[in-house]
Amino acid sequence: MPGKLKVRILAARDLPVMDRASDLADAFVEVRFGQATEKTEVFRKSLNPQWNADWFKFEVDDEELQDEPLQIRVLDYDTYSAHDTIGKVYIDLNSLLWKDGVSEISGWMPIFDTMHGIRGEIKVMVRVELIEDANQFRQSSCGVHFFSSSRVPSCYTVQAIHGFVEELVVNNDPEYQWIDMIRTPRASNEARQRLFSKLSGELQRKIGLKVLEVEGNAVIGYWQCFDMEGESGVVVRGIGTAATLKKTAAFSPPKDVAKDVNLLFDDSADASTQVSPVNSRQPPSPSKQLPQSQQQSDPDLDASGVLGSSGGSGGLTQRAKTPKLMLGQKIAMMEYPFFTITTFPPNFLEKLGGAVTARSVKLLDRIHNPDESETRDVWWTEIRTEIRAHASAMGCNAVVGYKETTSIFDEICLLSATGTAAIVSVTGVKETAQTQQIVLTKSLDRMEFQKEQAATPPLTESLDVPVSGSDASQCRLCHIPYNDSALPFPVTLATCNLCRKWKVPDVLFTTIEPPEELVYTGRGCCVQARICKMKKRAQGEINAALISDALPFIEFELHRQLMNRLKVKGMNALFGLRVIITVGENVLVGNAIATAVYVSGMPPPSTLKITSKDTTDKGERNLKWLQQKLVDTTARNRDLYDLNSQVNSSVESESTSHGSLEEVHEPQLSAGHTDTYVIELDDLEDQKAISDMLEPGLPQGFYSCSTDKLPGNVQMAHHLQMVTMMRRQNLSDANTKNLNNTFGEMVQSLCFKLRTNTPCCLCKLSWDLFLTEDNIAYVWLTAAALHVKENEKSPLTGSPEPEMMFPIEEVTDSKKAKPPSPLDKRMFYKRESFWTPPVQITPLSYIPGAVVEKYLGNINIFFVRECTSVKESGGVGGFLHNFVTEVNAIARSHVLSLGGNALLAYNMVDFVLMDNPHKNQCQGLINVFGDAVFVDYKGLTDMSR
Repeated sequence: MPGKLKVRILAARDLPVMDRASDLADAFVEVRFGQATEKTEVFRKSLNPQWNADWFKFEVDDEELQDEPLQIRVLDYDTYSAHDTIGKVYIDLNSLLWKDGVSEISGWMPIFDTMHGIRGEIKVMVRVELIEDANQFRQSSCGVHFFSSSRVPSCYTVQAIHGFVEELVVNNDPEYQWIDMIRTPRASNEARQRLFSKLSGELQRKIGLKVLEVEGNAVIGYWQCFDMEGESGVVVRGIGTAATLKKTAAFSPPKDVAKDVNLLFDDSADASTQVSPVNSRQPPSPSKQLPQSQQQSDPDLDASGVLGSSGGSGGLTQRAKTPKLMLGQKIAMMEYPFFTITTFPPNFLEKLGGAVTARSVKLLDRIHNPDESETRDVWWTEIRTEIRAHASAMGCNAVVGYKETTSIFDEICLLSATGTAAIVSVTGVKETAQTQQIVLTKSLDRMEFQKEQAATPPLTESLDVPVSGSDASQCRLCHIPYNDSALPFPVTLATCNLCRKWKVPDVLFTTIEPPEELVYTGRGCCVQARICKMKKRAQGEINAALISDALPFIEFELHRQLMNRLKVKGMNALFGLRVIITVGENVLVGNAIATAVYVSGMPPPSTLKITSKDTTDKGERNLKWLQQKLVDTTARNRDLYDLNSQVNSSVESESTSHGSLEEVHEPQLSAGHTDTYVIELDDLEDQKAISDMLEPGLPQGFYSCSTDKLPGNVQMAHHLQMVTMMRRQNLSDANTKNLNNTFGEMVQSLCFKLRTNTPCCLCKLSWDLFLTEDNIAYVWLTAAALHVKENEKSPLTGSPEPEMMFPIEEVTDSKKAKPPSPLDKRMFYKRESFWTPPVQITPLSYIPGAVVEKYLGNINIFFVRECTSVKESGGVGGFLHNFVTEVNAIARSHVLSLGGNALLAYNMVDFVLMDNPHKNQCQGLINVFGDAVFVDYKGLTDMSR
């Protein structure tokens, strides 16, 4: 598909002084795309030049448009020496390749220099004209949409979900291709930034080709990572969920009531056959079942036709000739039944099994061909196969909320994959199956898996008996997917508190957002767990063996802390679970964060019991005091989170009837029961762990969660701001308490800065940790501060105030209080109103109170920044603060140039910091991506009032 790229340079402003004699600059612009270069005229003696140049035109191929970024370089003209570089601008052109996308990129772009940061702005206009080409051998994937959001975009409806797609690209790192004597910082940094931008475009193009092979047009839940492997090169990885989306009209609900949210069903009727409304019994639209808040409503799924098919066959005629497959067989056909989505429409999930994890330690120096991707593909194939086996062992046929991460230090590479085992049978009942036209197609690259599948019978079967009624849908997700006679892991079962028929576990860990179908009691809160573990200094296989041996203990300790904190909170389920293990030179750090909730169908947690081997009087007194303190804290938390009503009405567990109608799948392994409710005090570390559980939570008026929304009886009013914070901590002694104090101080400091915005909730709270060679940890906090709307029936109250040393008597004035002055009224009105920035950046997939009118494209930028005067810039902290501020400013400018006013699903990943205090140098690398959108805020004023 050939095309024409047109670029126009208009003006620049606020350029730095380049000529010391005149305190001005002689600026000109160099526009480069691929191997072609164009230049503007030199604008003499001005810091605000006005070029108004004619259009520069480039004849390019669509494959080149996806791979290559547009480079705009601003230079200062010198007559007798080389031209001085002022800065560069990289523009990704993929947003212009959508059929329903924007027509041009126009606006002021910050000029970024890898050594000095932002150095002015330049105004450009970019357009792309594509010529339709039906060549089936083309290597481009123009038209495939990439969404970083882990939910179905609100402007689209789903017509087919095709499964898991992945790809990785390997290349040499320019930083390690230089000889130290001739390496220049700017040249090396610009070479890396240019290469990483190109690799990112090439990766999306290759993933888009896989999506087009299955006749899809979008990737949902797209996640991209850069693995800096040092001398082995750089690996760019991308995963997502391929789907076929259809754009809907703005602000118009689906006209056909039969467009239910059930997905992935292969009905027996011909695709062209219409279902008579008399004979079809259809459930109401989910938009009528859920609250009608604009920011919380998921789009209904369109069932107008089948656009997805297996094996690359498309069209209604071919679809009718395809033999009917049962749902379990179709899931089993997929090589990797993984979904990177975390928020699902109603009835997509049938049952949740629990979190599954797989980790593996690899040596980078054992890669035979660093320039090839075969070795890394084999590594990730092993991880994905293990994850699939874990899900099968739990009686599940899919993994949802799937994510892959790495931790690299020297020659060690720790691969991690996490997700939630679940049964995906989004049809549920055969009554609604007749109205569905949406199918689930198979995955890609299945040659090896087909051999294995031919010898293995399908794990699951389709449901033969429907479960009707609203009560069944409210608790079905928490029912166990395995047989209670052969448990896949130690778990205590009980009878469901809602339906009083099926078995449910005593606790549930998941990596997805809280489903709307489940019934919750009270409101949720954030729970965290951390551990630092020392290891010996070693190299090669010995070092890899030490890390591999330590991983199970770290996982177990994190699980134990989460379980204990969950019970102290009085809750029974975790959502949005995120576990990260970071590798250092002689320390391993594990960090886990999740949102605790009380699922009404599951049993209440029992109070933790403490035992000790110390039989002395002092030991027994200390034990009784700790036990009573633990009981009081648990009771106070139940009052705080409004859980007492459900706890008092809960019933004891009963044995499941053998004649139950609900199908239970047999797992592939069994395990016994163990008691997980007793804490034994063996040493000082156990006492510290209990003390951490007894510490008070957030200040009054503040709430936190690791998910997009705070579960429970709360309502998000509007988006205040996105917050980021960094702290530096020495972990030479591997003290977990010091690390916990650092995390706690960061949250308390953040709450202090947001104290005037209460009640406030920190949503999508996440932590990232980077370790240097001298065991210095850089801790990153990211969250979205949302204003919470008070609920009259259940007023929001924060943690109780700590007891004071001396009582404070309330002083009352006999005189009548003065009425508020006009100044007070103006101050109150100002505090109640809020300011909306030109571009709202948020890690959430939505903005409370706003409606997404249009998705404009995926923003994906890689930044390299180096400083040779760190002390003069305020130290490492000042350098990082300026760097992150510049990154966010550039991201905002790209959104504005597309005509947007918000950046959703914002992620700042692949943070790498190289600090050399002896040379006063510091280098940072950051990759940011998100969805540029245009949102309508017209409903926010009423909500805030």
